[in-house]
Amino acid sequence: MQQYLIIPLAFLLGFSLGRVATCTVAATDRWINKGKLDWLGGLGVVMSWSGLVLFFLLLYSGRAHIPVDIEIRSSLFVGAFFMGIGALINRGCFVGTIGYIGTGQFSYLLSFVGLGLAMWLAGDNMLDLFDPVTPKKRTLIPDDPVKQMVVVGFVIICLASLWLLVMMRNLAMLALLTVGVTAAMIFGTRPEWAYAAVINSIINGQGLSVGMTVEIAVVALFLGAILSSWLKDRFKPTLGNWKLASGNLIGGFLMGMGASAVPGGNDILLMWTIPGLALYGAIAYLVMIATIALAFKLMPVIQSKMNVAPDT
Repeated sequence: MQQYLIIPLAFLLGFSLGRVATCTVAATDRWINKGKLDWLGGLGVVMSWSGLVLFFLLLYSGRAHIPVDIEIRSSLFVGAFFMGIGALINRGCFVGTIGYIGTGQFSYLLSFVGLGLAMWLAGDNMLDLFDPVTPKKRTLIPDDPVKQMVVVGFVIICLASLWLLVMMRNLAMLALLTVGVTAAMIFGTRPEWAYAAVINSIINGQGLSVGMTVEIAVVALFLGAILSSWLKDRFKPTLGNWKLASGNLIGGFLMGMGASAVPGGNDILLMWTIPGLALYGAIAYLVMIATIALAFKLMPVIQSKMNVAPDT
């Protein structure tokens, strides 16, 4: 029965994602173009709660799964760059895509088609762009002062979010902490869980998971996001247009290429890899944010250059 717990947890995760801004692209856009760091800070809350839950699962049960670490190589930076560009073209990261589908923007389903194509090409070694990653040995509990300080930072951020929730009535904190807690409980017990894993299984002909729990959980994730949007009167089904659809397809493909090299999409980095204190996850996520931020900075300059008539 325990294996089926990921289904209601996934539903709750999707519902919470539909209640708060957790898209890396939107958060970076808000930072660069509006000078506000609150949405990026919200992502920090998600990471902190997920990290704290993973830490306690390890401390008290020793059964939680944590991500392996990998060597920091050039492929990591190239992959993170591709993820940033792909998310920008897609107009949403892996997490943001869930939210957009939840509001009824079904052209974002093509993001998964692009993701699947990239995974298929990478799996068949048709995209020989990246070096294979090399896992590094890890201990279960933080074994150095830096990681221990990160855990302390997680505690401080979690306490601050609770203060904002209780004292300031900031309900966004409730959604953010729910995302972090549910994600940690899912990845900590079923690390193979993710919609990318389902796509990969289909591509490789590996069949369905035991009891179809992973597949049902992925469906529950999107149903939770849809219900959340519907309750807020934000669910407006639309297929979009060819421009949006092509951006979703191309963006999903580039994000898939990046995720194959990092490895893992920004959803896994945000909710499991970084909270699990894997250094490569933090580096990849920072490179992705830097790529998106630089693109937002350069966009007005490029547009102004293109609008200037040539001298005659």
